[in-house]
Amino acid sequence: MVSQADGERLRQVQIAVRKLVRRELTAFFDYLNLSRPEAARDALLEFVPYLVEKYGDSAAAMAADWYDELRAAENVPGRFRALAQPSPYLDGVEGTVRRAAGSLFTDTPTAALGVLLGTTEKYVLAAARQTITTSADRDPRASGWRRITRAGACDFCVLLAGRGAVYKEHTVHFAAHGGATGGECNCAAVPDWDPDAPEVDVKLYEASVRTTAWRLAAARGDQRAVERLAQHNALIQRAIAEYVTH
Repeated sequence: MVSQADGERLRQVQIAVRKLVRRELTAFFDYLNLSRPEAARDALLEFVPYLVEKYGDSAAAMAADWYDELRAAENVPGRFRALAQPSPYLDGVEGTVRRAAGSLFTDTPTAALGVLLGTTEKYVLAAARQTITTSADRDPRASGWRRITRAGACDFCVLLAGRGAVYKEHTVHFAAHGGATGGECNCAAVPDWDPDAPEVDVKLYEASVRTTAWRLAAARGDQRAVERLAQHNALIQRAIAEYVTH
């Protein structure tokens, strides 16, 4: 089983990447001429997808290296190399930027930056998480992947962590979330090579699949998905009461 120290090392990599993304995006936004909202929007439409792909590739490569090093340290038999994956949100970046850029045409144009920071960070880190989950699915010795939470994690993350059980379905993606800006989740996906590891409750599969599908659709501008996410968030506490506290 992946130790707390190993998981923390992966989370620290995620934090470092997040800081780089935040710094570069903030610096770019500060150079924009906000008195010309159309030009600022177009500049963001060109820059943000580049940023997500650039740092997403870096995050994925570091996650793959972490996976391979951990697999070797655990003396897992057989040969396997982790597979770096792109962010699953790449197709939704443009729509997200366009929606955030709406603030550029208001009296509070800087509000666009807050939205972009959260979503861009989430989209970038999704590449690292996708790398771990995909590799764990394809690794013939892995039993699946687990979600590990940081100290003080929110109840939603605790719910999806499933008391340390593993996700085994290749169709289940890592559901990340945040606060108002959407990018504050710093949980991590880690592989598990224990053949006797318990599998998560089917309700958690359903929750992860459902919320991931909605988030991807919302990122593409699907208003119905946005509404469903809002309803889902309102029901989180009820789900926690039914699962976590029992």
